[in-house]
Amino acid sequence: MNRTPLALVVTVIAGSALGAPLQFKAGTVDPSTITDVRTAMQAGERLPTRVLVQLDGPMDADRRAAIEASGARVLDYIPTNAFVLDIRRARMEALDVLPFVERVIAFDAAWKVSPDLGFRQYETPEMRALTASGDVPAVVTLFPGADSAAAANAARDAGLRVVSTQLEGDRFMLEVLGAPAAVRSLSAHDGVQWIEPAPEITFRNSTNRWIVQSNINGSYPVYDAGIRGEGQLIAVMDGRVAVNHCSFSDPEGDPIGPNHRKIQAYNTSLGYDFHGTHVAGTALGDSGTNNDARGVAYNARLVFNVTPSFSYSAVFNRLSTHYSQGAAIHTNSWGNDGTVAYDNMCRAIDDFSWQNDDNLVIFAVTNTSTLKNPENAKNLLAVGASQDNPNQGSFCSGGQGTTSDGRRKPEIFAPGCSTRSSTGSSGCSTTTATGTSMAAPAIAGAAALVRQYYTDGFYPTGSAQAEDAFIPSGTLIKATLLNSTVDMTGIAGYPSNREGWGRVLLDNALYFEGDSRYNIVRDVRNGSNEALSTGDVIEIPFTVNSNMEELRVTMVFHDAPAATNASFAPVNNLDLELDSPFGFQLLGNVFSGGFSNTGGTADAINNVEMIRMANPLPGDYVVRVRGTAVNIGQQGYAVVISGDVTENNFPGCSAADLAEPYGTLNIFDIQAYIGLYNTQDDSADLAAPFGVFNIFDLQEYINQYNLGCP
Repeated sequence: MNRTPLALVVTVIAGSALGAPLQFKAGTVDPSTITDVRTAMQAGERLPTRVLVQLDGPMDADRRAAIEASGARVLDYIPTNAFVLDIRRARMEALDVLPFVERVIAFDAAWKVSPDLGFRQYETPEMRALTASGDVPAVVTLFPGADSAAAANAARDAGLRVVSTQLEGDRFMLEVLGAPAAVRSLSAHDGVQWIEPAPEITFRNSTNRWIVQSNINGSYPVYDAGIRGEGQLIAVMDGRVAVNHCSFSDPEGDPIGPNHRKIQAYNTSLGYDFHGTHVAGTALGDSGTNNDARGVAYNARLVFNVTPSFSYSAVFNRLSTHYSQGAAIHTNSWGNDGTVAYDNMCRAIDDFSWQNDDNLVIFAVTNTSTLKNPENAKNLLAVGASQDNPNQGSFCSGGQGTTSDGRRKPEIFAPGCSTRSSTGSSGCSTTTATGTSMAAPAIAGAAALVRQYYTDGFYPTGSAQAEDAFIPSGTLIKATLLNSTVDMTGIAGYPSNREGWGRVLLDNALYFEGDSRYNIVRDVRNGSNEALSTGDVIEIPFTVNSNMEELRVTMVFHDAPAATNASFAPVNNLDLELDSPFGFQLLGNVFSGGFSNTGGTADAINNVEMIRMANPLPGDYVVRVRGTAVNIGQQGYAVVISGDVTENNFPGCSAADLAEPYGTLNIFDIQAYIGLYNTQDDSADLAAPFGVFNIFDLQEYINQYNLGCP
């Protein structure tokens, strides 16, 4: 990938949040009313193995290093500015002297139990049968590092049936069944972090191809550029896909696998389900002719498994399996309409996306009136359904947001009303179906086309160039899709909690040779050298050449998964800003009348932020991404800028610029020079007497470093 230099990283000091409340799902807690465990330490009492530490502001890299130097391990974030620590190997005296630590308190059992436990009403026969005797199915999440066998024994001792024990990311989950009081009693076990009701998963029920590309009947600009899904794999979790339907069959008779025409992997027994076959057909089906059995990314191929039962870990593990089989786009037309909570299923999706940021997970939102679960997860792309031609600007189906903690969902729409796609266990039949289930695979197909745009090297020239090819992150694919959206005229207000950012229109955000609308992108992975910590800021300078095109800027990041106990899911906070050459600044997500407005406050909770200007005046602008509060890890991000724009490359830095990100002088450049100096590389020999490595070379490097970047 051709990378453009980033601007200087600037550090700012975060403000204090002295005495901020702790926001648990079980209730809001005033930490000042709880005894600090350091008092117990001074009295010689035994300390708990896990504690909650509240800081005087957000976490940053230096604070994390100091905490970890004490031997403590940071496990999770609890709003506000509090962190779950494993202190089994900690030196408490080292933790005690840290000036930014306000309090250290024990993790109370009352914070471990969902208020919904024992009160959820189930609908499916399977779940009703499980609960008929008065027992409740529940999922018990353990702290990272906790002994799963000990927790399972404790559950059995309480009279519970342990259905399964599975690893999800860095922590075990137990599925248990038993009396509500017995389930609640597990909160006293040291290794238990959270207990909640098991989820209930249900399904969410040709014009798509041109509507998502151009919205002009018969116009396929993305196909015309040679992008039809070649080289892309889409993962579908749904009912069984009919492998003998003409949309998926292989006329040559090749077995399922790398040589099969349409199916890379089928991770369960073969069979037929109407819903799964219809969904897969919309995303990637191809009968070989331009008819209703052809999907949006019709040259993409399928990785498949059925939906999980009530296992959160199965969601994480199936996503991971599909990724290991080559799929980076994952479409899901099912959900849990029994809750609006950010639960373990949401956390599993966010955790997968946080750890594997090449991926984009897509979910259909509920067809009920109110947003449900797991479309309320932070990192997935939540999809609603618009009407079909000629009313594609109107609403069809989808629950209205916000999420329970105020975030904007749904995010994007595609046609899902009377969508025609594949049906039948064999043959080439098609039929119509309606619902968000039909819209999500259309977005998945569009996402595969966007991914191919980058993997084939269309950015930045607008034509396929092998030397420009790169693998985009899921955040860049999501940002590109959202940057393409149009207001649905049949829904009042934009953006809104009904339509999110609107209906996808790919031609708005994919630049091809000859187009008047150009793109500038940034793609930074979580944990990379270019990722942000608290106080870091990056700048992207560019020029608006005319006011003939709308200017749109979209920033997306995959946030760290929230603690399952927390009532507030956001963990890290990046903010988007735009400085104009005329003295005003625009902030992400501050809108009036469908376009950005001056004033307002930075958005502290959404991991999608957008700025729109209908008729931007020509001049030099600067987009800025600010690391306002990065409490867990180092935060990656993606930015897409679209309009009649030209990127302004910074002049080169001094000779001291030795390491990525180029255009910025920082500790990585110093480390690179020290490495060259220690190996007596000729490039480190900067001063006379040449041929000798000494203090004069080091002084000359410091001089070069202090010259900085223009």
